[in-house]
Amino acid sequence: MQKKPLLVTLGLVLLFIVAVLHFLVGWHHIPHHFQSLTSSLFNTQTGEPAIAEEPIGMGGQEADTLAVSMAVREPFDTLYWGEQIRKGEFIPDDVKEGYTYFKNLDLSNLKETDSKPTDLETQQAIVHRYKQDMVALLRENDAHIRIGTAFEAKLQPVDDDNPEIARVTAMVCAFDSKGNNLGNIQEPLYIVYDFVRFQSDPNTWYITDFSQTIPYDYTLFKGRF
Repeated sequence: MQKKPLLVTLGLVLLFIVAVLHFLVGWHHIPHHFQSLTSSLFNTQTGEPAIAEEPIGMGGQEADTLAVSMAVREPFDTLYWGEQIRKGEFIPDDVKEGYTYFKNLDLSNLKETDSKPTDLETQQAIVHRYKQDMVALLRENDAHIRIGTAFEAKLQPVDDDNPEIARVTAMVCAFDSKGNNLGNIQEPLYIVYDFVRFQSDPNTWYITDFSQTIPYDYTLFKGRF
């Protein structure tokens, strides 16, 4: 006699669920959602898993994307941060990770090159990119820009008929008129760029995002700290 009220209750609950599903997703989606619901509640072997598995390959895509983003990093000052670590100073976890990463990074495949923009050409390329924002930044700080050691970079494909003919990666640094090292001062000036020349304008250097990891330029940034 006790089973009948229980069956009635279960029936009413199921009717309520069906009504809600009809309102939310429509009749043609109800079988799928009902199957997922019953599988989640009762963990049946024949139903869908309570937590759906990712499609094959999705995890790999995320890993590949992460690998690509982690493979190219801005230069890292291992000497400075190594000294801070030895002193027992507080070091953020991401800095510790960066220190370990660069201490074990092999950059022996990089090739230094003298085919790079001059300091003046470097500054002109950066000003061309950032326009008045950079002009104002340099003027306010009585600063000019120098380029450091350059490394050959792989030419990148283009969508038009104006291919690249040269590409190098290098750090840059700002100095005031007294020769004081200002680093990158503030945005929009960054510490590393790719410098590119195009077939249509072979005598002019342009900047773009850096495409490879290069070592920290201690000569250029000497006296920064």
